[in-house]
Amino acid sequence: MEVPPKETTDAGDTSTINLESKAASAATTTDVIEKASIGSQQAHTPIPMSKARRIVVFVSLALTMLLASLDLTIVTTAIPKISQEFSALSEATWIATAYMLTTTALQPLYGRLSDTFGRVPSLIVSIVVFIAGSAACGWAQSMGVLIFGRALQGVGGAGLVALVFIIISDVTSEEERPAYLGVLGAVWSIASVIGPVLGGVFSEKASWRWAFLINLPISGVVLVIVVFFLRLPQPQGSLWAKLKKVDFLGSAVLIGAVVMLLLALTWGGKDFPWSSARVICLLIFGVIMLGVFLLIEWKTSADPTVPIPLFRIRNVSMSVLGQFFMGVGMFCPMFFIPIWYTIVKNAGSITAGLHLLPYLLSISLVSVASGFLVVKTGRYRELVIFGTALFVVGTGLMVLFDENISSGKQIGFMVIMGFGLGLNIQILLIVVQTAAPTKDMAAATTLFLFMRILGSSIGVAAMQSIFQNSLLPKLGVLVTQYPAFTMAIMGSVNDQSLIYTSGIPDDIRNQLVHIYVLALRKVFIATVPFAGIAFLFTLPLQHVPLRANFKPLAVGE
Repeated sequence: MEVPPKETTDAGDTSTINLESKAASAATTTDVIEKASIGSQQAHTPIPMSKARRIVVFVSLALTMLLASLDLTIVTTAIPKISQEFSALSEATWIATAYMLTTTALQPLYGRLSDTFGRVPSLIVSIVVFIAGSAACGWAQSMGVLIFGRALQGVGGAGLVALVFIIISDVTSEEERPAYLGVLGAVWSIASVIGPVLGGVFSEKASWRWAFLINLPISGVVLVIVVFFLRLPQPQGSLWAKLKKVDFLGSAVLIGAVVMLLLALTWGGKDFPWSSARVICLLIFGVIMLGVFLLIEWKTSADPTVPIPLFRIRNVSMSVLGQFFMGVGMFCPMFFIPIWYTIVKNAGSITAGLHLLPYLLSISLVSVASGFLVVKTGRYRELVIFGTALFVVGTGLMVLFDENISSGKQIGFMVIMGFGLGLNIQILLIVVQTAAPTKDMAAATTLFLFMRILGSSIGVAAMQSIFQNSLLPKLGVLVTQYPAFTMAIMGSVNDQSLIYTSGIPDDIRNQLVHIYVLALRKVFIATVPFAGIAFLFTLPLQHVPLRANFKPLAVGE
């Protein structure tokens, strides 16, 4: 934790020693660690800051969150134009994949880097790298440079997301933090809505390059605010002493494992058969490297990227493991609902994205409201359990989406999902931060975010495979029945607009749409168990009271 040595009392260490001695005769190891973590948390005091400065800092953090979230979705509607300009449709998926890989793999590392080198320097480096990546993408003259720029964007984007939540935990008390996290959750949802719309508008009205160049002025403003207004305590020690504390080996192994697994799941069933040597080797060596990573974290003398003792704290382990499955459930609707509208309703890419508004706006509004509700009542366990249960119901209702479903049901089912997700998307982070020891606050925060984005990345790749495996055999049967329309039927896999623009007779089109609906239904069915497992992980959560220990003072004023 980035606080001066004098600000950290010995209360947490003393209580830990006392608890451990009692544990020898009366308690389990898990109980000791949970109680010790709570004791050490009591030593945490939010960094004092004047009200005006805190507002400026929070605005900059919200803009930072907007940037990182926007770049996850803004390219989705720009990819067709990009692939057309570079004549590289086969490589177009790497525009999204490169960003996803680096963002996911580097999340845990940023927590420890910020502990060692400071929050502000780490955030500045992340912003600068993100700007460099955005510039490379915006001015790229080849697909290779564009993909490199996207990977570089992801390196910076991983830090933007992680450090926003870490810094919020530094400058707020546990009692007031839910309100801030609720607003950040709303920013994330809004970015998810406007991202595809902006990408489509830029591609059609100006140039796809503006999908990346728009980051430059916003990033510049954020960088200025961070440099001149964000003042946080700096860790002490020489550069060499700090470098020795960083778990570079563990981070490198984790990055390699994540990249292998995500590549296998991205390629499997799409670019290469699941039985191919490339996919199987990536899966096997990815799992082996995960095991090696856990061994390194257990034995390392440096500050571990993922402290193993965190998993012995019930609220932390249940939340981060549940967040993996929640990541699958929450991102699949965002990916596949627009596809459903494109196929069934003949919606354009921009319009299909706008159909997600009931889902994302309900997440935003409920996320903000739930944050203030937790601040007012001090209770969060009940909201998390109820919200996750409601989300399971909503994902189950998605199975009913077919060609004849009414607009009211479409909106209603998405609102139910969004309402449930809004009740837990940020509150679960409060659960983790309340239970984790102060010294591991940043590591616990980045672990939580990492598990969410890892779940979403693996989930979307797996669901895409389910979709393709269900779709292609049925399309093959349709082609044998109507060979004259082979080009249009098989071409719809990569361009769903061909369903309505290729001149297919109405009766064949109806059969084609129904095949797609059945394939999407299998995806929606497969999403439900993941949401259900996430719900089961919320049931053992314990309520740890939030502490109000913030006294606003002006630092350095």
